Amino acid sequence: MKRSNLVSKIMLVLFFLVLAFISTYPAFIGHFFKLTMDGQIHLMRFESVADAIRNKELPPIVNFEGYGNVGAIFNGMYPWLSGLVFIIPRVLLSSPMHALFMGFYLLNILTILNTYLLVRKLSHNYYIRLIGVVLYQLNAYHLILMYSRNALGEALAYAFLPLVMLGCYLIWNNKKSGMLYLALGMGMIINSHVISSVLAFLLIIIAEIYRIFARKLNLKEVEYFISAGILTIPIAVFTVANIVNITLKNRIATTWRGIGTIDMWETLQAMLQNNIADRSIIFNIGIVCFILLSTLFGISIISKTGESWKKYILGAGIVYILTLNIVPLPTNLAKTPIGMIQFTGRLLSIVMILLTVSCVLFLETKSDKINMKSSLIFLFMIMSLLTVSSVRTYHNTVNDDPIRYYINDNNYIREISKPREGATDYALINRNKQAIINGITPKYSVSKVSYDSIILKIGEKTNKIPFFLYKGISYGVKVNDKNTKIKVGGILKLKVKRGDVIRINSKATWWNYITFGVSVLTLLLIVLGITATEFLNSGKEYRNETINSNDDV
Repeated sequence: MKRSNLVSKIMLVLFFLVLAFISTYPAFIGHFFKLTMDGQIHLMRFESVADAIRNKELPPIVNFEGYGNVGAIFNGMYPWLSGLVFIIPRVLLSSPMHALFMGFYLLNILTILNTYLLVRKLSHNYYIRLIGVVLYQLNAYHLILMYSRNALGEALAYAFLPLVMLGCYLIWNNKKSGMLYLALGMGMIINSHVISSVLAFLLIIIAEIYRIFARKLNLKEVEYFISAGILTIPIAVFTVANIVNITLKNRIATTWRGIGTIDMWETLQAMLQNNIADRSIIFNIGIVCFILLSTLFGISIISKTGESWKKYILGAGIVYILTLNIVPLPTNLAKTPIGMIQFTGRLLSIVMILLTVSCVLFLETKSDKINMKSSLIFLFMIMSLLTVSSVRTYHNTVNDDPIRYYINDNNYIREISKPREGATDYALINRNKQAIINGITPKYSVSKVSYDSIILKIGEKTNKIPFFLYKGISYGVKVNDKNTKIKVGGILKLKVKRGDVIRINSKATWWNYITFGVSVLTLLLIVLGITATEFLNSGKEYRNETINSNDDV
């Protein structure tokens, strides 16, 4: 390897590390972390998985800790495999706040790396690539996902979306390696967030419909997409098997449906104020990205050239317009399957990946007219300042919502365990679609709870305990240390009196271990395949890398 190439790689790694630090540290400057409802739910399930791994086991599908201690089923219904970037630091580090910081840092590194893998295939110019990385990493919506909404599942899916786009781009250019990237990206999005996986799938479907009408689709492309789909299955089999097992055997509550749109004027004010508050009507991509989107969208409409960047920016612009309240939507649309999106702001992830691709391709056509090094420095400085300012402003605003937790090392477990949120998410429901534990309030106390069991001390005579028992899950129940037969598919029904002690436990099944092993093994093999491909092509990539003649190296 030439010395210049080695220096370039070292500088690139340093840039990644600094960019990830800028993206992470502002949320922890005050030695506390501002947590939302979603954040509490995610950290509690990650804590359960971490406890299981410390004991060299997979977690049971049931959650005994947190969520009101009613036997919620987040481990089964909400993907956690990609959440290992948060879970592993929690296993290894004694300080929960240090582990949380490291989890966000690793998440940002992962997002940056995946974005770079995408942009390096779009441009040979070193600085244009980094401009694309900065745009995708430091935009306001990414910060909203991580720090305002604490939507960690979506933030993880956001990190893998560039791999989906990269896989599609390579397949569209007849590159067989696109199958690996697409399978890895889609598999890990499924392992992160179900709604995001649906949106990513719809993006691919729409793109392929466009290619059919544009007469660009060919049999080789179809073959590559089918192969990528087949490879996706074993990556996601652990997540999908759990969800299918629960949903087919139980009548459970689904997530709420809605089509909450972004208010055009309020989101504009939010961008001008650099506001990243977790209000769905003001979700935004930040003023810098908005200006870029508007400018490139306008140029694409006026320009009569057939450059490749235009279709991406047109897609980004159209999707962005669909998120706003200027588009009239049918009132009953929220009750249809489309309502699972809940709020149109979720589409901003799609907007940002399309904007990033279009911006990189556009700059590639202007590489001999624009000083890319100066542009990168200016963009990096402006977006870094906006990032630090917006995150600090949000975190320093106290009690802006009734559901807020301000966690530190001393109160971490207590705060994430509070029985406030998530108790009836994915709950067993009756024919009226109400959680079957509603109205059942016997007196009892939790004597001890862990990742795989709970001990309850009864305070009064009762025959109903508000604890869910799902079909398809193995439970063990003891009353006063004696095994007791139970009926699943409802709540725990036992005749107990004051002073009795109930112990409920559950373990991961044999097929959980098999599907987990298949997912991890397939994931490792595909990552190794991609690594080998990148290594073989690395010399060619660096030989083709160009730097604008107007730039000083």
